Amino acid sequence: MREDDHSMEQNENDLAQISLCQHADKPVKQKKEKGYSYAMALQLLGLDDGTGPSDRGPVLMRGTYLSFLYLRHLRIRELQRICLGILNYFRSVERTLTINTSGLTMVAGSLVSTIEDSSWVNMAKGGLGTLQGLGTHHYVHGTSAEHKVHSVQFMEFSEVENQDDYYSMGAGYIYTQDQQGVHIMYDEALADLKELEAELLLVASYYIEKEKGHKEDTKSNTGQDWGWAHASVDRFAVLYDVWTWEAALLENKRQLLDSYFEAYQHVLDPEERFALAQVITDIMHRRPRFDLSHPYFIKAYRDECTCLRLHLQLVRDILNQHIERQREYVQRLWQEGHPNDSRHFGLPLNIICKQLISINNSCPALKNIYLLEFHPSLGLASLIARSLDHLLREARHTCRPTSASSLTLLERHVLRLALDMWLTPAKPESWYSTQLQKDLFSAKVMGDPFLMEEIGLLALKSAADEGQNQSQDSHVLLLETFSKLLELVTLRHRLIEMSLESVHLARLYKVLAREMGFEEFHLYLRPVHFEFASHKDKIDHPPPVFITSLLEDSDRVDRYSPTTLVLAISEVDDNQVGKFSFYTKESILKLLFHSGVENMQVTLACQAAQKNALMVAVQQASFYHMPQWASPADVKEMSSYLRNGGMGPARRRNSKIVNGVENLLLAPTSKVPDNLTYPSEKFHATKRAPEAFVSIQLEKVGLRDMMLNTFLLKKQTMDDRMKSFDEIGKVKRDVIVEYCQKFNCRMSHYALRGQIMAYCNSLRALLEDFPTIRDTFFMVGQPREKKGLRDSKEGLKADPRRFQPRPRCLLSADGKVFLNLWFIPHPSEVLVMFKTLPEKAAFQALQLTLQLMAPLHDIVAYLFSFAKLGNCATCFEFPLSAHLLKGDWGGIEGIGSELQELQKMIDSLQSPQDPTEVSQALLLRREVIFLQFDAAVRHLIRRTFLAAGNASAYQSVTDGMYHGLPPLSNSLVKSIFASQLSLPQPLDPQSLQASMLFPWRAFLEDGGLFPVMSNSPDTLEYNMQLCLCRLSDRDLKVAHGELVGMQLLLEDVLLSNYHMILEDPSRQQATLDKNTQRDLSRVPEFRSQFQSSPKASMLLRDPCNVVTSLAFLRSFLVLWKQLEVLKEQWGRLKLQGQDSNSLSFHKQFSELYGTDILYPSMKAIARRMGKEDEFEDIIISSQSFLPPKGASEIEIKTQQLQKLLENLEIHMIQEVLRKVNREIALVVSEKSKERCTLPTDLWKHHVMKEDFSVSRPQIVEKFIQRLMENYQDGGLEITFRKDHLEACLLSLGCDVMARERSNFESYSMCYEHVLEHARQKLCQKEQELDIIRRGSDPPEDGAGQVAELSHNMIMEITALRARLTDLEEENLNLKHQIRKEVQEEYEALVQALFVTCLHIKEKLDENQINLIQKVYELIGEVRTEGIDNLRSLKKKWGSARPDEGTKENPAKQEQLQALEQDNSSLAVLACKARSLGRWRLAAQQARFQGQLSRAEKEAMQRKKECLSIKLMAEQEAVLFRQQLLALRQALARAQADNVRMRKQQDNQAQLLRELQHRVAQEAHHRQQMDLMKTSSMEKLLEDVEQKKQHLQLLTEAAERASKLGQLQQKRIQRELRQTRSRLAQERSVKLDAFQRLEELQSQLNDAERWSVQMSSPGGLTPRAQYSLRSAPTSSRYSQQHLLKTNLMSSKIPRRIQRPDTVPIKHQKRTDSIFLPNVAENVQRSAFQVHTAPSIIPQGPDW
Repeated sequence: MREDDHSMEQNENDLAQISLCQHADKPVKQKKEKGYSYAMALQLLGLDDGTGPSDRGPVLMRGTYLSFLYLRHLRIRELQRICLGILNYFRSVERTLTINTSGLTMVAGSLVSTIEDSSWVNMAKGGLGTLQGLGTHHYVHGTSAEHKVHSVQFMEFSEVENQDDYYSMGAGYIYTQDQQGVHIMYDEALADLKELEAELLLVASYYIEKEKGHKEDTKSNTGQDWGWAHASVDRFAVLYDVWTWEAALLENKRQLLDSYFEAYQHVLDPEERFALAQVITDIMHRRPRFDLSHPYFIKAYRDECTCLRLHLQLVRDILNQHIERQREYVQRLWQEGHPNDSRHFGLPLNIICKQLISINNSCPALKNIYLLEFHPSLGLASLIARSLDHLLREARHTCRPTSASSLTLLERHVLRLALDMWLTPAKPESWYSTQLQKDLFSAKVMGDPFLMEEIGLLALKSAADEGQNQSQDSHVLLLETFSKLLELVTLRHRLIEMSLESVHLARLYKVLAREMGFEEFHLYLRPVHFEFASHKDKIDHPPPVFITSLLEDSDRVDRYSPTTLVLAISEVDDNQVGKFSFYTKESILKLLFHSGVENMQVTLACQAAQKNALMVAVQQASFYHMPQWASPADVKEMSSYLRNGGMGPARRRNSKIVNGVENLLLAPTSKVPDNLTYPSEKFHATKRAPEAFVSIQLEKVGLRDMMLNTFLLKKQTMDDRMKSFDEIGKVKRDVIVEYCQKFNCRMSHYALRGQIMAYCNSLRALLEDFPTIRDTFFMVGQPREKKGLRDSKEGLKADPRRFQPRPRCLLSADGKVFLNLWFIPHPSEVLVMFKTLPEKAAFQALQLTLQLMAPLHDIVAYLFSFAKLGNCATCFEFPLSAHLLKGDWGGIEGIGSELQELQKMIDSLQSPQDPTEVSQALLLRREVIFLQFDAAVRHLIRRTFLAAGNASAYQSVTDGMYHGLPPLSNSLVKSIFASQLSLPQPLDPQSLQASMLFPWRAFLEDGGLFPVMSNSPDTLEYNMQLCLCRLSDRDLKVAHGELVGMQLLLEDVLLSNYHMILEDPSRQQATLDKNTQRDLSRVPEFRSQFQSSPKASMLLRDPCNVVTSLAFLRSFLVLWKQLEVLKEQWGRLKLQGQDSNSLSFHKQFSELYGTDILYPSMKAIARRMGKEDEFEDIIISSQSFLPPKGASEIEIKTQQLQKLLENLEIHMIQEVLRKVNREIALVVSEKSKERCTLPTDLWKHHVMKEDFSVSRPQIVEKFIQRLMENYQDGGLEITFRKDHLEACLLSLGCDVMARERSNFESYSMCYEHVLEHARQKLCQKEQELDIIRRGSDPPEDGAGQVAELSHNMIMEITALRARLTDLEEENLNLKHQIRKEVQEEYEALVQALFVTCLHIKEKLDENQINLIQKVYELIGEVRTEGIDNLRSLKKKWGSARPDEGTKENPAKQEQLQALEQDNSSLAVLACKARSLGRWRLAAQQARFQGQLSRAEKEAMQRKKECLSIKLMAEQEAVLFRQQLLALRQALARAQADNVRMRKQQDNQAQLLRELQHRVAQEAHHRQQMDLMKTSSMEKLLEDVEQKKQHLQLLTEAAERASKLGQLQQKRIQRELRQTRSRLAQERSVKLDAFQRLEELQSQLNDAERWSVQMSSPGGLTPRAQYSLRSAPTSSRYSQQHLLKTNLMSSKIPRRIQRPDTVPIKHQKRTDSIFLPNVAENVQRSAFQVHTAPSIIPQGPDW
């Protein structure tokens, strides 16, 4: 894909001229006419230009132009509607993502998340990024269904309308519909459109003001300056452009979002869903990066659209290829039907190719998928965006673009590079031999789960046969066998990964070796196997100190170079340990036995050591010579550099070897940080320095010879025990593992050197922006610098007589004495330092050097970043300038004072020359400053803004904090290669247990995005700015005040706990132990200002308390962080799930916290201090919760933390008790109900507010009752007639349908009522809205006047604004010109003054010389006179002393005088020469200044000419591009024809091959079928014979069983007849008894009646007789009916149980309450039935 394929052919300057320079003579004013005119309408629409007189208005004569204006206006409206639809779609998708990732529910009228925090949210809140709490431990669930209950309940019973929306495309619009199919529009989408419109108007206004046509003198008749108002600019054309490109941008964003969103629909893992949601959200909010220096905005839109299209093509092609490969894999697994369903467990779901669907909208972004097709592995799509972002940061860090357009261009080239490399990947396994490709990389067997299962079962069977002889448990054998199989699969996977990584690294190694002048045979080692090895006396030949000596003498190197790449184990042993194959089942079975797994572990260890060695060599060469730019680089040059692998491999770093094999990491030191190179020099081409080369062969050969000697020695000493093949293999594995360990230890030296060079390069690059700090505090090493005596530990001896500079070394030559922290060694010095020491001593010295450089680099980087925080935030996208630092944020002076304080802290250590103690202090300092910045931003600054009611600033800091602080913390950074191999939930990736149980997975969980990358860009400055980037200048001052207040708080903590620091030496030792166990690469950096308090500085300078004080501060900050986390959780509980992110909630939270937590805590502290009464008085007087006097800050926070923990524990206990009591109360209330209703109270969810009861269905009870009406009891069995059962089932179906009908009628009626209510409400709202709209419509006349006045005002304001801007520019130009003129005049004046001063100085020198000469002459004359006077006095007084001295003195005096005269003449000449030199210098400066001014003017002229030439070249480029496009199209057509012909030829050849193959297969198949038929016939005959025998046996058994059954039936029938006869006898006896009883009763009644008749009147006799006759009959019938009922009711419970619709306890209680007599009768009748054979009759017949 080429650049011109994604860009417009028109030049952007032409576009600017077309859009911004469409002039009009004057503002057009149209007459308002009332009524309608058909002719005018035709003319206005351009349908009829008219032929009337020429004096008509000019507007009416240009109807076509007006039609164009109207159509353009409608097009703008249409584009706005398209943008609104896409924004509405974005909001709908955002709603879906929010509901899915948060699980929103309604609490107190607000939405609250119900799903546990993801790892990213945990990291943003200040955690490590691990999933905490029992809710995240998915392993405790028995099945996946139990785990998904929470999600299902959320989808069904949430108060939120959580159904997804539906989307459709049509006529360029995207429509959003709810679950009912109604088109919807979100309020946020309308707000987004308004915000977008305001932004676009600002952008368009800016570029309109940039147009220079306003300087033309075009004034209207009204006197207004329409030129300054840019009236000549066609604003609607600008609006048309901006909305056209905005719609194109949104459409590209939508297409890219659709690709990720369709992948999101497949994902099931919550973490992957959250990562994809973050990618989708980033795409939604992406905006074009405008370059304000360009003449028009179209280029920014065009470049952004190009990047989006490239990104879309990359994602779409990758995901489509992934879907296609997944389909092929799944179809290959399911192509053969497997009747055993147990074999389907663990397989991906089968794809039923029936119906293609689009899962997002009507136009799918990816491949159409089938209805039941799922690909959960599409969750890896988020890694594409993360990788691209990382690549862009790397490229941006390397090229350092200085404008938005160059950054977009760089992103475009990175995307094209990714397209070229990712969509057409090379096959690195082709570097290996064909046999190795078959044995290792082939997935013929290892890719088939059924074959792997078969292999496991075969291995289990073989192990079981052997285990029977050893009496082993079968379960243990099963576990061990399949554990070995899983281990073998993992080892193969890791071996393939490392082999492929070794291929890429080997390619880079060869390229770098060639650039440094070495051959590729340094990579290879000639294989020498154990069986052919011989003992060598001189074996350990380490590589030379200076590797460049091999360029002159290469005799030590073996020039062995194989044709293909081999595995590292092949260089050692390829016959036994390194012999493996995964191509066949038999070879894999061999690996499962005979130490095959152990051999594979050793093979993996060798390959890991080889890969580490290659990585170390490549990194050292890269860090020694990094490609750098001082100015924005050429992107094409950078792209070629990327293609050649200059940025280093982006693969995985090695982890630990499983099953006890030693850890083979790069180096046991701290991880190289996120920085490592800042460009400072121009990119040096091709040739690299050979000093950084590492010869893999020379590093291996000596160790390999030692390994062979060790093997031969063990073979001689253990000759009697090494007879078996396995024993020899065990010895080989031991010596090979020892060889790998030694080789890894030796290569770790180079790893340490490479990391040290990376830190030094980054530190030098940081200091380039601060040259004053560099020159004042640091000493930068030079290439091949010579060291003297003062650069050793002797140079630290103090000499009070003279100033002594610091040594130019970090550590002493033996690595045991710390010399100078501020020396930055050159890479050439790093390569040779400590090479003369023994191996272990050199390793310790290099490790100490790295531990000193790493925290120093981080502290310096933080200080520089903190000083830049006060700069203007408009440059946030690019590196901030270090030349304009604000003084209130420290500036250069603050950085210098911090570095001085750091040196004072080191000097105050107990052993300031001990590098271990210095490194510990630096690491603690780095931890403290990071925690200090984190606490200030996360708590102090946000709390201050919230308390002040500044909600916008609070939200800005909160949003920036969530993304800015996690990269600075010690949170987990998961590798992109660990997505499908996560660590089990209970384990912490940073724990020792995780590293012991799962070393490889634990490493990937916290190894960084790309674990092997050591040159990641430094994002410290970016992340610190991200926390405060959206604050205004006023808010920045508040933030700075809080940062300073944080420092004062720490000083107060130190001073208040001074006694604890002094009296607790054990704490210091514990802190040191804890610090030494930490990972030294994980602690970010921060700034401290301890110099602001003398006492605190004195405390930190105490030799005994420096480390202890820093450790104490770290503990305090960690305690504070814990307190704030618990306080936030407690506040969310008290505020019912609401965050205190508003002023009202914050005040409410503060009051609750002060009452419930703060006051009890302060009271407890006061009670402990004995000041409770004083504290109460202070509370009463001040009405605020102040701590007791003398209480330290750490005591206050500790007490609050304890109180919070107590409250949270109490809350948890109360919640559990409340839930249990609520459930018990519901159960009790349900049991106590008298009505026969369903237990709906137990089934209801908390979101159901309505209280209703549903009658309990009696369907089952009725069915049982009908069924039991007609049955035959056979003792253990009950028999029903077929017609009776069918009738019962028919009645059951009728009852069920009746139940469903009643449910349908009730719920449909309810639904109808709900819909009717909703329609009424909607109609009412529409009517109200219509009334409001009609009432708010302004009159037409007023609208026209307001529009005209608004237009005039806007034009006038625009003119004034443009004139003001132009005047400001002119003012700046005039100031610059005046300053330049004044400078020139001043220079001339200074030149004249200088010349005058020279003349004056010359005269003064001459006068001085003359004066001195005259003084000498006067002195000579006086001397001569004095001598003459002395002589006359001697003569007068007669002195006896000789006059020799007086005779000699005049001569000497004359000589001295002559010399003085010569000296004075020479001084005069020197003065003249000096004056002449100064004059010449001044003249040269003046001449050079003139030449410079002329050169500047000429440069300006050349720039103008270059600009005109560039414009012409661009025009020619446009023409050439058009021609090139035409040629490409022709070439594409030709290539398409060629491809079509090739495809036809290939198809024909393929058909021919298939035909031949089919014929051969058919012949082979026929042969096999013949063989199979013969074998199958033999087997069939054998099976028939066996089945006949078996059938005979079964027949005999069946006959025996039938005879026994017949005998048993006869016996049962005989017993039945006996029972029936006995029952008949009993019945006859009972009937006789009843008859006699009736006779006796009748006799008794007759006697009584006779007596009554004898004693009563005759009128009553008939009635009484009737009563006596009817009473026995009714009594007998009631007794018979009661007995029959009781007996039937006693039979039914014994055979059929009641359905479980009512609890048994409730049933028993109901029977005992309502039917006591019936129960007694049932029991009595049951007893009577059991005692039926009794002779005495007890009841009537039935």
